[in-house]
Amino acid sequence: MNTPILFALLALLCGGITAFFSKVIGVNQGYSPSYMIVQAISFVAFAVIIHLVQKHPFELSTRLAGIGLVSGIFAGVATLASLMAFRLGGQGSIIFPIVSLGVIVSVALSFFVYREPITSTKLIGIGFGVASIVFLSR
Repeated sequence: MNTPILFALLALLCGGITAFFSKVIGVNQGYSPSYMIVQAISFVAFAVIIHLVQKHPFELSTRLAGIGLVSGIFAGVATLASLMAFRLGGQGSIIFPIVSLGVIVSVALSFFVYREPITSTKLIGIGFGVASIVFLSR
């Protein structure tokens, strides 16, 4: 198996665990903004540790820093929306599949921005993925 796929599988596992913790916070009526701050602190600490271990200075162009800021806002909205859905009693078996449909947005943006080819096989795969998410949320 190639390295990008291994990293994708690691992201899948860690992303799933992170999403589940959103459910835990919601069930326990945790205050979403406070949780988001603690989560952000651990995220920053993790990034700083990587910089220190790799002995690499902070470097990012102004353009990419702007993209990072905008991405952070979208991530904040997505996290807050998920946390609120769970806090208001949303079931994980419904909320997680709906949130997972975000992959459609990512694929569409990759197609339009980077002109990544969308083959019939990829479309069928996305269709199966969407269908499974729809079935899981019922």
